[in-house]
Amino acid sequence: MHYKSYETRHIFMVLAICTLLCSPFFILLAPLGVAHTIYYDYGVRLVYVPSINYWVYGVGWFLIFLGLSLLFLFKLRKSSIVVAVICLIGSAIFFYGGSKSFVTITDETITYRGVFAKEESNYEWIEVSKVNYYQMSAMDPETSYYEFEFKDAKKLILKENGKVSEIQGLIESSVINADGEFNTIEKEEE
Repeated sequence: MHYKSYETRHIFMVLAICTLLCSPFFILLAPLGVAHTIYYDYGVRLVYVPSINYWVYGVGWFLIFLGLSLLFLFKLRKSSIVVAVICLIGSAIFFYGGSKSFVTITDETITYRGVFAKEESNYEWIEVSKVNYYQMSAMDPETSYYEFEFKDAKKLILKENGKVSEIQGLIESSVINADGEFNTIEKEEE
């Protein structure tokens, strides 16, 4: 009987180590894959994954690692099983919240939702009052970003990456064609 418990503990140790080793790949690829799977549709020019999604997925993955580690360290006691199940449920909640956050841009609309938000915000280009593009200097460690201001006073920030820079012309022309204001602000290194 004691031998079987010992073997089971080692299975959880191996699972915890595998979880730890797979975590960089999962955390880097899962948010983007999930967002593109759920939110990409015909006509969508950009599916943007906010950086908070990566942090939320990281916390969820850590909770899985923690649950498996506890099962190894505390010899499958009732309390360790309960805590591991709580960690597993917590990770599922974080994965769900991370899958909800996105930004999509089409020729007609901008749609976004934050982490754990229930409703998404959908704006047509005519509802964008101003877009400020903050262009950072080449030596600045911070990346350039767009700040969208909507007519209902809400704001959205998009940090520039390769996909966002591909649609820079679409953003600028859509805002100007909808009688909005587009400003490029060059920021110097502080």
